[in-house]
Amino acid sequence: MEKKLFSPMEIDAIGEMMNISLGSSATAVSNMLDHRVDITTPQVTVVDVANFSIGNLEPAMGVEIKYVEGLEGSNIMLLRRSDIKVIVDILMGAETPDEEFELNELTVSAVCEVMNQMMGAASTAMSDFLNRMVNISTPQAFEIQSLDEFVREYFPSGGTMVVVRFQLSIENAVESEFMSALSMDLARELLEGF
Repeated sequence: MEKKLFSPMEIDAIGEMMNISLGSSATAVSNMLDHRVDITTPQVTVVDVANFSIGNLEPAMGVEIKYVEGLEGSNIMLLRRSDIKVIVDILMGAETPDEEFELNELTVSAVCEVMNQMMGAASTAMSDFLNRMVNISTPQAFEIQSLDEFVREYFPSGGTMVVVRFQLSIENAVESEFMSALSMDLARELLEGF
């Protein structure tokens, strides 16, 4: 098992790639929301799938971004449901009371569009970084009802995974965090291109 884990330098390299790609995506989201968006330097950890925890992001929503060219696998972004509500409210230009906010076709579509802009910009930056074309599928949003179900569906082989946490700031609206969950295979593939 030890030989599969990453050295401190490799962890830093993953962090740097995620920093560059998601740093560029903050600009895309800023333009879309017409609010300043800051995404801080990531914190990268390797965790056993069995010990994975969403922590203070609960209740959370997930957005799966599948790589269709240049990389294999998917990147799962996990965000607080309340942060998603704020982002949707900004996009819609209206404030929804917490108890009335629901994930319906309209809100899921809004979330996916924000993630599409964000991860589209991130994959362009990743393409430049890796020096090869990187393309993504349309993001798929889902509510996380059960952590066990989430792990079974997205990390069925168990073992270890790479978790990258970011601080997220949306001007006058959100001070929070989100995380990105990657398989070890995808993280290794990122490192190969480094």
